[in-house]
Amino acid sequence: MSRGHERGLLGRPRDPGAVALVHEGRAFTFGDVAALGADVGNQVGSHPLKRRVVGVPAERSPEFVARLAGVWGAGAVPAILGDWGPERVRGALTATRAAAAFAPSGALDLLDTTADEEPEETSHILFTSGTTGGPKGILVGRTAFEAASTAFFKELPMDGSDRVAFLSRPGHDPSLRELVAPWATGATLFIPGPRTAADPRLMAAWLAEHAITVLQGSPVLLRLMAGSSPPVDSLRLVCSAGARLTAATLRATARFAPYATIANCYGASETPQVLCMHQVPPGEGAVSEDPVPIGRPLGHAVTRIVPADAAGGEGRLHVEAAACALGYTDGTPLLSPGQDGRGWYDTGDIVRLLPDGSMCFVRRADRQVQVNGARVELDEIEGAAAKVAGVVESVATFVEDSGGVGSVRLTVVGGTTTEDEVRAVLRDHLDPAVMPSSIEVRDAWPDDDQGDDGPAVTLMEVLRESARSALDGGEIDPDGGFFEAGFTSMSLMRFVSEVSVRLGTEISPLLVFQYPSLNSFAGYLRRADGHGQSR
Repeated sequence: MSRGHERGLLGRPRDPGAVALVHEGRAFTFGDVAALGADVGNQVGSHPLKRRVVGVPAERSPEFVARLAGVWGAGAVPAILGDWGPERVRGALTATRAAAAFAPSGALDLLDTTADEEPEETSHILFTSGTTGGPKGILVGRTAFEAASTAFFKELPMDGSDRVAFLSRPGHDPSLRELVAPWATGATLFIPGPRTAADPRLMAAWLAEHAITVLQGSPVLLRLMAGSSPPVDSLRLVCSAGARLTAATLRATARFAPYATIANCYGASETPQVLCMHQVPPGEGAVSEDPVPIGRPLGHAVTRIVPADAAGGEGRLHVEAAACALGYTDGTPLLSPGQDGRGWYDTGDIVRLLPDGSMCFVRRADRQVQVNGARVELDEIEGAAAKVAGVVESVATFVEDSGGVGSVRLTVVGGTTTEDEVRAVLRDHLDPAVMPSSIEVRDAWPDDDQGDDGPAVTLMEVLRESARSALDGGEIDPDGGFFEAGFTSMSLMRFVSEVSVRLGTEISPLLVFQYPSLNSFAGYLRRADGHGQSR
């Protein structure tokens, strides 16, 4: 890779002439990526940035891989920035005390080259949800990251014949497994274009076209692809990551990838990477238990359930320090000392020990939720809403259907505030994945003894309002297609979830493929349930 590169799995040597990745029909060899990384490394190395934080916007592109390699090669620490609004990006750079950041154009902007150096052990910085409306940085250590990645590829071996899809959201923990796969295993990484990545129908066809053998995806994405495509026979390994995998989604995925092992992967950015795994061999997805187990810890990790003697075997899952990140950028303690003298990270997840020694996820112990594969604290959404002029109070709630599809609803009190004003501020401060599926503005909270049904609305009004909210304020032609109107798998989930909540009945998101416009969707709902009005 780039000169002096001694950090990260991207530094592992490979045949320079072998293909490392393919992007929109163009093949990049390991030598090509090394040359791009060397250019970035020279750019970073020309400034006093060694062991200082450099912001790197995440995207599905060879340039993103090269920037990570170049920053690592120059001895700096990449802070991986998501697809966020300007305020959230500024908040992330401030939280990490970044010395420089790459602009969308590729130029390197210097911010504060006198910023403190990070520990030599720091590999990179990821971001999780805080409680104040801003992002919270996680310092990931090189040793823990490489140990977790090595354990993952030992559990799920890959080689030069594998074709790995880059489908995970850039900047999230799972995407790093995809990015390092070529260097760790010799596999080839295939990167879809933006239109393909946004539409599960095109994505499924793209998998078949390129004979993809390995993919990762959130349960929502797997469910959507399974409902919009015939089986993809080339798949031999499918990893579910980022949220709870239900038996219904597992069955659908097994039909979509009939010859694949399906791995339910559990972990957090703090662990980092995959901590536990449960594998379902080909042909056995239809008989898996519900909830699907998260399995046992991989070989690099030690876990415990606290308290150990809890009734029913349920307790909080703790992870020993060696498998954890170094800490948070704001100084919040990550680890708590145990009576055994070791440090432990409390995941906040309640798990149950199964008779065979594996575990299953039961629930969260706090207000942290998973939305579209992204983790968020409801306090962060409320904190972002508090930044809106005129908002007095706000409450964020989470709803989830039996298939594991969840969304956030936000209610704010602020008589002079409009929904569009709230939405604009949230768009600038939140990860797009966790934007509320609906935003309701009230003058005041209703009295407990008074009804608050409001006027009856028609089914089409419910659909129009839900679609507008899911499209972040955009309008939709009632006879036009959902995807032609700009829906993505993420916004589609928000739309279906909001309609389900408002109508008081669970609606499968797969129906949008059968009834791909507002009018046809409304017609189906009327025939199926007799909906004419909803309160």
